[in-house]
Amino acid sequence: MTPEQHDARSRRVVFRRFGGPEVLEIEERMPPHPTSEEVRVRVAAAGVNPVDWKLFSGQPMHDPYERSLPSGNGYDFAGVIDEVGADVGDWSVGDRVFGGLRYHAQADHLVIDPSLLVRVPNGLSLTVAGALNVVGRTAVASVESQEIGPDDVVLVSGAAGGVGILTAQLCVRRGARVLGTASPRNHDLLRRLGIHPLAYGETLEAEIRRAAPDGLTVVLDTVGHGTVDLAIALGITPERINTVADYDARQRLPVRGVGGAVAGRAELALIAGLLADGVIELPIDSAHPLEDVRDAYARSIKGHATGKIVVVTGSGGV
Repeated sequence: MTPEQHDARSRRVVFRRFGGPEVLEIEERMPPHPTSEEVRVRVAAAGVNPVDWKLFSGQPMHDPYERSLPSGNGYDFAGVIDEVGADVGDWSVGDRVFGGLRYHAQADHLVIDPSLLVRVPNGLSLTVAGALNVVGRTAVASVESQEIGPDDVVLVSGAAGGVGILTAQLCVRRGARVLGTASPRNHDLLRRLGIHPLAYGETLEAEIRRAAPDGLTVVLDTVGHGTVDLAIALGITPERINTVADYDARQRLPVRGVGGAVAGRAELALIAGLLADGVIELPIDSAHPLEDVRDAYARSIKGHATGKIVVVTGSGGV
């Protein structure tokens, strides 16, 4: 599809009822336009996050997200500014940007307050930038919550997932020794990134004890599945455990989430710069055309993605 065809219509992903990926539809509309204090972004790529499919499923959630029908879908995005309000300074048509706008990201165009945007640095693709908002914020907040340093031996669960792979690499950059759980097919990737890989399974506790005979100091849990209880069994105090996935453990124990840590635009810009310079990596598991958004979420729900899943609009510049 050419840019001119995109200008004639604007697609977005919507759902009008709750359920599985089958509830997602592509709706066509006239392109939106910004007010004098907003900008419009021609979206190139939009990330797929587990919270998205939990929202459109209608299942109960621990976080108090607003839900109403019909609804747009998606949060993470990256693209190019193609329209600027009259009162907007510091931003221009053609600027490459990324950020988050819940229920609006998976679309050809979105209108946004420019104070929510982060510039995409040279050397970083819009595809990767479009996957970065949630995982970047979460990874930074997880690491900051424990003030990771060179004296730490850290276990990161789900170390090949979107949050986990950034979290583990940030710990390595701080000089910590990092162990990461992942499927065996991702072990070579983790080794290349300086992370000691461990396989899930009944022998995991023994493998951790062998890999870290002097013990762990911190556990950063990105997947749940008993990681917090394993950390307790390994002698880690609850205050040195952070989980972004096990809400039940956060009710039972004084383990940490990421709520109190700093993870704003400045931190996202820092992560984007590290990615652009090739210092850290965020693998793209798969990129799906907007029309195949159901397939993207089916893959996300199945689990075991390496890095991030994204949908792309075909606007170019990815």
